[in-house]
Amino acid sequence: MTLLTICIPVTAPADTLMGNVREMLTSEREDVEVLIGDFAGGTQTALQDLADAVQDPRVRVIPAAPEARISADWEISAGWNALIPEARGAWISIIGAQDYLDPELGAVIAAMVRRVPDADALSWGRARYVPPTLRQGQEIAIIPTGSRMLLPEQKDMMRAQFYWETAGDRPDCHFSAWHGAVRRDLLERTREAFSDVYFEQPSPAIDSACKTIMLARRMVHWERPLSVQTGPLAPCGTRDDQGDQRFADFPFSARTGPAAAAALAIEAFKRRYGIELEGWEDNFLKACARDCETAATGETFHAKKTAYAHEIMAWRGKRGLAAFRPEFRRKPKIQRFKGVMEDHLHFDMEMDSTRTAADFYRLIDAMLFPVRLLDDKLA
Repeated sequence: MTLLTICIPVTAPADTLMGNVREMLTSEREDVEVLIGDFAGGTQTALQDLADAVQDPRVRVIPAAPEARISADWEISAGWNALIPEARGAWISIIGAQDYLDPELGAVIAAMVRRVPDADALSWGRARYVPPTLRQGQEIAIIPTGSRMLLPEQKDMMRAQFYWETAGDRPDCHFSAWHGAVRRDLLERTREAFSDVYFEQPSPAIDSACKTIMLARRMVHWERPLSVQTGPLAPCGTRDDQGDQRFADFPFSARTGPAAAAALAIEAFKRRYGIELEGWEDNFLKACARDCETAATGETFHAKKTAYAHEIMAWRGKRGLAAFRPEFRRKPKIQRFKGVMEDHLHFDMEMDSTRTAADFYRLIDAMLFPVRLLDDKLA
């Protein structure tokens, strides 16, 4: 029986995909499969060559039907939807073509369901990797060091997602199929409850999070990272090079930054299903400011600040701008912090000369609590 399907929708040529998949297949777990979907067009031969080269029955390549080809941002959900019926796993996780996920997630799921049988969704600590060619100066990796398994309450996750409580530059809620794991049964209940599709909206990861926290019987979070997302983090699983979505009374652009992209996806979900909420606006404005403060250079900071200010003025006028006060905190002449602070490890991403998400995961895996010991830890 297949416990876990790792879904990889391919929307463009990915030069590190083969190496990352080969690294996944070094795992001896036979209850995990890797399902690769061709949604870019023109990559099918290369993907099938990859599957033939590894000669492992745990890898399958699914050619996309013409209607599932990815030609615009809003069609990404169609690609994700096409993969789910092909997945054999009882649990589903979706990552990008340049990303990496540890197949030992299967062991984490097994340990979790023995203790929380009604768990429907699992999230884990975030790990971001920027390839050398995309770095803007020194990139500092920040990864959580904890290994607790936590059981957040649904009401708290609802407030984190829809009211932006504890948000950084985006909602602090990661319960979705994107760099998370959801039970197949939950996806089927999602499809039945919401428009007969698993995913929709331009940001299917945010859409998945909204639906997951509304329908999951129990959610579990493990502090330790189990996957690596590559690049400057795209807005929540979307492509940011094409497509946009705007509302006349909510005049933000997904291109402005992760806060705006997440807000647009949440707003689209609420409007699609008639959900009206008040009291989230100030927290969102703070997230916009934090989004600006993530900028690596003063030029980027001021450009992003100007874009957000223009949109906030059009949305809430001067009252909104009064709550939007980002500060450029990065001091180029001062060496950036490296070490442990607030249960997170900060280190130079150039450490060990990693070049792919799989390389980076091997590095952090050696630093963190061993996955194989989780069952004993929870005993």
